[in-house]
Amino acid sequence: MVDTLGLLAMIVTGLGAAAAPHLFNAAADPRRLQTFSVDGLSHPASGTVYPASGLEQGGMPLGGLGTGYLCIDPDGRLGKCSIFNRFPAPMALNRPFLSLQVDGRRLVLATAKDGAGDAKAVHYFGHFPVADVRFEVEAPIQVELRAYSPFLPGDSAGSNVPAAVFEVRLTSTAEKPQRATLAFSPGGFPTGEARRFSLDGDWAGVQVSHRPLEALPGWVRPTYALAVEKGAAETDGAGAGVSASRELKPGETATVRFLLAWHQPILREGSGRVEKHKYAERFADAKAVTAEAVKRRPEWLRRVLAWQDVLYGSALPDWLKEELVNVPSTLTKNSVWLARTRPDDWWGDEGLFLVNESFLTCAVTETMPCRFFGHWPALFFFPELELTTLKALRYFQLRGGEPPFCLGLGLAIRDPRYHCQHTCGAGEYAQLLYRYYLRTGDEGFLKDFWPSARDALNFMLSLDRDGDGLVEDHPHAVEGEYFPGNNPLDCWPWHGASSYTAGKGLAALICGIQMAERAGDRPQAQRWRQVLEKGRKSYEEKLWTGRYYRTYHDTATGRRNEACFAAQLSSVWCTRVLGLEDPLPKDRIATALESIARLNLPASPFGMVDAVFADGKPCVEGGPGGDRVWSRDIFIQCNATAAMVFLYAGRRDDGLKAARTMLDTIFRGPHAMPWSQPCGLSSVTGGTCHGHDYYDHMVVWSYPLALAGQDIRAACAKGGLIARILEAAAPAPDGRAGGRTP
Repeated sequence: MVDTLGLLAMIVTGLGAAAAPHLFNAAADPRRLQTFSVDGLSHPASGTVYPASGLEQGGMPLGGLGTGYLCIDPDGRLGKCSIFNRFPAPMALNRPFLSLQVDGRRLVLATAKDGAGDAKAVHYFGHFPVADVRFEVEAPIQVELRAYSPFLPGDSAGSNVPAAVFEVRLTSTAEKPQRATLAFSPGGFPTGEARRFSLDGDWAGVQVSHRPLEALPGWVRPTYALAVEKGAAETDGAGAGVSASRELKPGETATVRFLLAWHQPILREGSGRVEKHKYAERFADAKAVTAEAVKRRPEWLRRVLAWQDVLYGSALPDWLKEELVNVPSTLTKNSVWLARTRPDDWWGDEGLFLVNESFLTCAVTETMPCRFFGHWPALFFFPELELTTLKALRYFQLRGGEPPFCLGLGLAIRDPRYHCQHTCGAGEYAQLLYRYYLRTGDEGFLKDFWPSARDALNFMLSLDRDGDGLVEDHPHAVEGEYFPGNNPLDCWPWHGASSYTAGKGLAALICGIQMAERAGDRPQAQRWRQVLEKGRKSYEEKLWTGRYYRTYHDTATGRRNEACFAAQLSSVWCTRVLGLEDPLPKDRIATALESIARLNLPASPFGMVDAVFADGKPCVEGGPGGDRVWSRDIFIQCNATAAMVFLYAGRRDDGLKAARTMLDTIFRGPHAMPWSQPCGLSSVTGGTCHGHDYYDHMVVWSYPLALAGQDIRAACAKGGLIARILEAAAPAPDGRAGGRTP
């Protein structure tokens, strides 16, 4: 059957040749979640197809773990780019990169903007790390692009290759033979000395050696390379390009393949020291990266589509499949993986893997709350990298037990900060350690890290100033200001015991007791049981309103907030993912969930509002105002953990509604941002209320656990979702992977 786009091509060209099947069988509709066939997948994909103007913040990033990234935007241009070591802030290219010459005309494959662009429309479907793009052009050629990079669960080294593949599929809709020439020439790249090369006889390339875009010694010469299969490389004073021509018979399809590789071996971290990218240990320059990409390209695509097929073929909701496939793009945007270059580096030969809170908006290296909520893909799929980060946090732990809030501002890795959100951070750190143990079953790890976890939890308890067994909130903002509130909603100060902070402290104690028992430290376990018993009683007395737990209550001053906080039961999520007992009574959990469903869930069409009073009015407290008032808005981690408590408690409809409403806003809302997910959503506009590219969105990778009523260990067991993804993504003995060949 000829689809609508094929018919349009025939009408435009006035010719009757049938169009070939598309890479994906759906048209752009930014407001609709669709299910459709995709080339190379055995199960239908679930996702949103965007038009050229569908995304204010741009498209999907190409790149791997710790490589930097390059976005392909829906209008056919290259967008944000960090591949030239632009950390923390990426550069914005905003340039077309593909052109087609046919019938004596040169067509720029982008929609019109700033005097350039000949595509009449674009249909854009991203399923990270693959971007499938269909161009509508007035020519007797149907043009589609598939671009991808290696993101391979279970294979950290294979995912650490700084390269992207661009495969352009050309199909003739003419009645006579056509000669088509494709050119790949990214604009806005640095210029320098260009040298041509060839690989495997079929690939022609050019490597550009240029001055670094950051302040580095004069001898440093980063490189990037462009290559084409069965084509030619071109150089001039403005840069480099590659092109290829194909003779097409009527109805014939040909694929032209391009490669982009980059090699920016060293960079400066925030202290001013020079560090080396991990990938630079394996590759001498961009030409060497290109050679690897030429060899591995087919395997990469097969393995990527194979692990995606596991998700698309699962019983998970379609809207969740879309998010789970795409949210690991946050790792590509925010991760660095550094090699060991000095004898006094505290990390080993495995290197140091770190994820930034948001290189784009709020560049802070490994903030504890973001790691606590966003580390799930690394934990599940790259636990060896997760371990390097845990070792770094322990390295900077103070003698008093306090772990760092972060490792530094910007791209700093040796400038740890403390006393920020530490009321939550110390307990979060201990839980991170136990999560790793559950994921790996490594008894040696638990023994090694037990003293660190013990000291962190005892530091946490030192913040219980009135001895009631609860960690109080201690705002660090002066009266009249809002920042730092010293909790994850950092412009909204809380006072005394809060349902969120105190509750997570109880959860951390339950985790600590389990760790103490496994470590054989029974006296410590007993001391914590006594504190837990006291804390549970105080929690009820200070925070229970009769229908829910109030947001906070400072009994010393009488200051309180009576609103129903969406994430008041985050402590329950904390222990459920660990397979441990609930910190709160089951009848209280059930009653509080009824209130959250009645008050917070319907308060905005864009997600679950953070705090709502008993009369249904959203709470407006804290700052800074405008489109960002955390009490009135939708904090991503609050919405997600609350949704999962509904699911764990058996309230499936409420849990699915809470989860889907927020994700629908992110993917199909008035300001869709699928690959630039925000810190939070405005409950009024549905747009961001602060920033983009935030790390903690990856908390959604714990949704499958809540839907199945599982903890980490069960989710990772043989036959489970995580194990099946890892099995699908693994290379087969012959170098292939599961799934059919694309």
